[in-house]
Amino acid sequence: MKAQITIKGPVKMILVGIVGIAVGVLLMNHAGSFLKIIMIAAGLGALVDGVMTLISVSKNKYTDTTKTLTTIKGVETAVIGLAALLVAIFAAEEAMTVMVWIFAAGLVFSAVVAFENAFVAGKYNTQEKRNSFIIEGVITLLIAIILFFKPVDTLITIVKILAIAFIVIGALFIAGAILYIVRKSRNPEAEVGEAEVVEEKSENGKD
Repeated sequence: MKAQITIKGPVKMILVGIVGIAVGVLLMNHAGSFLKIIMIAAGLGALVDGVMTLISVSKNKYTDTTKTLTTIKGVETAVIGLAALLVAIFAAEEAMTVMVWIFAAGLVFSAVVAFENAFVAGKYNTQEKRNSFIIEGVITLLIAIILFFKPVDTLITIVKILAIAFIVIGALFIAGAILYIVRKSRNPEAEVGEAEVVEEKSENGKD
C-alpha cells in the first residue's frame, strides 16, 4: 500500500500541473474570448450581492439615511448584475465596454455607501465593522477607477494574470512531483524501512 501511495502522489501532482499549465496557456492565447465569462461571473456576483444587501436591510437595524442608501445600493447592484448577465449573453461585444462603465459607476456608489456605513459604525463605537466598511469602500473605489480608465484592457489584463497564475502553479506542482521522485529514488532504503516498520506493527497488532 505504501508503494502505491508513493507512486500515485507524484502522478496526481503532475496531472494537476499539466492541467493548470494547459488552462493557463488557453487563457493567455484566447484572453479576449473569456471576457464574456468574466462579465457573466461579475454580473452573477453583483446580482447575488444586491439580493443579499436587500435581505440584510430587512434584518438589521439602520439609521434612516443608512437604510435608504443601503436599499438603493442593493437594488442598483442587483439591476446592474442582471444587466451585465444579459449583455454578456445576448449583446454584441462592443456593448460590453458600456456595460463595464455602468458597472464601474455602480461600484463608485457602493463605495460611497460603504464609507457612509463606516461613519455610522464609528459613531456607535463598533470599530471592527467600521474598519471592514472602510476596507470595502477603498477596494471597491480602486476597482471602479481601474475599470473607468481602460475597461476592456483591464479585463484582458485580469485574464492574463489568471493565466500566468495557472501556469506558475502548474509548474510548481510538476516541479514538486519531480523533486519528490528524485528524493525517493536517491534514498529508497528509507521507504523500505518505513514499510517494514508498518508491516511489523500490523503483525504485532494481530497478535
